[in-house]
Amino acid sequence: MTEFRLKAAITLAVLVVDVIWIAAAGFSFDVKSLAECLSITAVVAAIAFVYVRLRPDERLGTMCVETGYLLLFSAAACVFSYLVTSLDRPLIDTFLVKSDKLLGFDWYRYVAFANAHSWIGILSSLVYQTTLPQVALAIVVLSLMGRVERAREMTLVVMVSSILCIVLSGIFPSAGALAYYHPDASFYMQNNPVVDLAYKQEFFDVRSGAMTHLSLRDVHGLIAFPSYHVGLSVIVVAAFRGLKTWFWPLAALNLLVMLSTPIDGGHHLSDGLGGIALALVSIVLVVKVRRHLSNPMRTPQCKVPVPV
Repeated sequence: MTEFRLKAAITLAVLVVDVIWIAAAGFSFDVKSLAECLSITAVVAAIAFVYVRLRPDERLGTMCVETGYLLLFSAAACVFSYLVTSLDRPLIDTFLVKSDKLLGFDWYRYVAFANAHSWIGILSSLVYQTTLPQVALAIVVLSLMGRVERAREMTLVVMVSSILCIVLSGIFPSAGALAYYHPDASFYMQNNPVVDLAYKQEFFDVRSGAMTHLSLRDVHGLIAFPSYHVGLSVIVVAAFRGLKTWFWPLAALNLLVMLSTPIDGGHHLSDGLGGIALALVSIVLVVKVRRHLSNPMRTPQCKVPVPV
């Protein structure tokens, strides 16, 4: 199997599971939101066709193909995460809190320290929101730099890690430290975190069955364990391994992202450690799988200089 077909098969499989699950479980779905997503993906696919078939350019072709996959797969994965959350399995937050204590981590003290220094809260919120833009920009930058294999690898890692993360979150669901402790707003809202208790309410609504209408227009990150925010941070940094000009600044930025997750994501420390493990396992798995795949998107006639 080629890598292109593998990504198509993974995306299609998640879409099929979504459709069957939605129909069987009695969920309703905002079809217009899907049409909007498909329209954007179709435009990207059309541009990709130009640079893959009509005017071959490996850098631009890879950028568009991988971006298209990320758009369509991410939409399918978001819906999948809601469906898995609806399984309403017992929460593991008590275990995660005990694990944090064994590691010497106290969520209240950590957030209180940030509350006492407003600049930490501002910085935390800023870096926390860079993760998804980093993923999108990484594909663009790697492709345009001529590191097309690394861009293709990263897309597959994102897909594999996402599925693993969603499945694990269904088996071992966590509400996160913020929802577990449920502190007074006067405490947790001092620095206006990205994720607050109102944001977390959707997680409980999906679990209880109070929310049965799904839409791609307003999706929330429902997963606390393992932290996919941290997982994506590791994936982005790993994608630039060997590229010192990019690697170290990204490593520093994403270290800050990881430190921000208990503050702005309401995570346990154990959520973040789980996210790191998830990313590393996914990267190793994808690197091994890609050795046995061929890539029909490669265009030998377009030799791209690779920066040293």
